[in-house]
Amino acid sequence: MHQDECRGKAGKFYGSPALLLEKGGAPGCCPEDQRGWIVLEPFINDNFLLNSKTAQILFHEYARDMPIIDYHCHLDPKEIYENKKYRNITELWLGSDHYKWRAMRGCGIEEKYITGDAGDKEKFLKWSQTIPYCIGNPLYHWTHLELKRYFDISEALNPSTAEKMWDELNRKLQSDEFSARSLIRKSNVKVICTIDDPADSLEYHLALAKDKSFDTRVLPAFRPERAVNIEKEGFNQWLRLLSKAAGLEIETYNDFKQALRQRIEFFHRAGCRLSDHGFDYSAYSEATDDELQGIFNKAIRHELLKNEEINKYRTGILLFLAGEYRKMGWAMQFHLGTLKDVNQRRYGLIGPDSGFDAMGDSCIIGALSKLLNKLDENGQLPKTILYSINQKD
Repeated sequence: MHQDECRGKAGKFYGSPALLLEKGGAPGCCPEDQRGWIVLEPFINDNFLLNSKTAQILFHEYARDMPIIDYHCHLDPKEIYENKKYRNITELWLGSDHYKWRAMRGCGIEEKYITGDAGDKEKFLKWSQTIPYCIGNPLYHWTHLELKRYFDISEALNPSTAEKMWDELNRKLQSDEFSARSLIRKSNVKVICTIDDPADSLEYHLALAKDKSFDTRVLPAFRPERAVNIEKEGFNQWLRLLSKAAGLEIETYNDFKQALRQRIEFFHRAGCRLSDHGFDYSAYSEATDDELQGIFNKAIRHELLKNEEINKYRTGILLFLAGEYRKMGWAMQFHLGTLKDVNQRRYGLIGPDSGFDAMGDSCIIGALSKLLNKLDENGQLPKTILYSINQKD
């Protein structure tokens, strides 16, 4: 019985998340089992990931009660404003988490159980089949931290516990303690910065700013990916959205810059103090204003751009935007190294940001250093945060 609880079938560990230490002899499972295995401690415990005395002191005596200031997240401001209550754990955990979707695909789960028309319980059960294979991936840690911190569940999620967890998690989710705002309060979050397109109305940010019943500040972060990626399909459709939001007819490159400038000022009035760029920047190439106007004209005529033209435009628009950020006193974030939408067939079926990005491997330091150096030379370098998903960077 002990072996069934602690080790599961075929040697897999299906009991409470715990660290197991082999002492020798025939394998057993529990502390009193003299055949060789002992349970050291629960996997999620007060010192989880705190592997030294210094780490434990820093966390427990200083960091534990400090508020969270989240300057990059994918939370939906509408859900926060409406204080959304989630119908079940599938909607909360799997409704839009493309990291979990990617892991499920890696385990051979059919798409109908990921983004398809399968029932919510079926999708959750498929996720429970996936998570035991995620050891070594932060998804495993996040899942069990959330189970413990928010639901007071210490057991591992796996096929043998999934049915019981489905019922228990959904029962707890019916409480007001698990609404969007309640979860944020419980996490001691002081500031949330969402990622928002320059053409966004920011209506829910503005509404939340007026709501005195919610102490957490929900602020926009300026995410101009669609302005930078001139070569992408849909650029011209997006230009029309930007034109409408700015109240300005966009016919020239200078018009385009003016529209972006107006939206930056609008974001600033809504509390925005930072930008958020996600791209793979690998070629610095300066251009004159006339060249940039010509490249912009080709794009709005739906003409195919050469790589050199794309690089010149991208460098030019980044220099412009960074200079505007500097004027406004903003910080500039660069997420580097992401190769977007590598599976074009699935992109066409499911859309962007659905788990088909990959780690890029381009050499970014040369282009990035030139870009930052030029900004510094011109007195236009804003406060800058750089982070790459490729550890070689």
